[in-house]
Amino acid sequence: MKNKILFVTSMRFGDSLQVLPIASWIHKNLNIKVDWAYHKTDYINCLRDILIWQPCINAIREYDYNKVTPWRGVNFSGAWRPWCYIGSEMNELCNNYYEKVFCFGYSKEQYQSRQIKFFSEHFAEGYNLGVDYGFKLNYGEVNKKYHDQVVKIDKMYQPVLNDVNGVNLSEDVSIIENLQLSAGAREVVTTRTGAAIALSLARIPFKIKFIDDDWDWYEQLCHRITGGVQRIKNESV
Repeated sequence: MKNKILFVTSMRFGDSLQVLPIASWIHKNLNIKVDWAYHKTDYINCLRDILIWQPCINAIREYDYNKVTPWRGVNFSGAWRPWCYIGSEMNELCNNYYEKVFCFGYSKEQYQSRQIKFFSEHFAEGYNLGVDYGFKLNYGEVNKKYHDQVVKIDKMYQPVLNDVNGVNLSEDVSIIENLQLSAGAREVVTTRTGAAIALSLARIPFKIKFIDDDWDWYEQLCHRITGGVQRIKNESV
């Protein structure tokens, strides 16, 4: 393994977070910190804020997927294979600084047929990399402001927790601050969103209001590394 490594993710916040246990595996086993390039999209600032706090990450950079892909103007998703494989283009943007570039995405076909069992494993397998199942997302000190209350982190662009009693944590503050508040709260409620992945990797126990019909698959897909996830069906809490 080379010393100058770049991880590239063209996925949304929650999916991209599942790459962190792979970066941690490299750091723990090879004593190498990785650089990380992420595609600028809605709510991706949450990913940036989290990456800054992780000891396995060295530097981060932002790019526009639509400007660096060799299939510019074609309506593909950078989250899917093979459209995520833009390593040579990204390295060229970085003046060929990196000795190894890993571009992470998932198989659309395997996702739609529900053959993917855990995103982190799926991302790692194509490169023969490992997954740090002991990974814990670093979020700093616990904030006990809501130690006797329920807090909730809703889906930012499509709220579903309006009927849940609790303090609504604002998207106007850093995801790190919200994780600190969640860690110190009596109880945390969220839904199927990137915040659920962040809470899971931070090993903060939480309840998830789940309104779809694929809970068993979703749990295995996203929450193999967790401090405890409890499902709440589509009803008031």
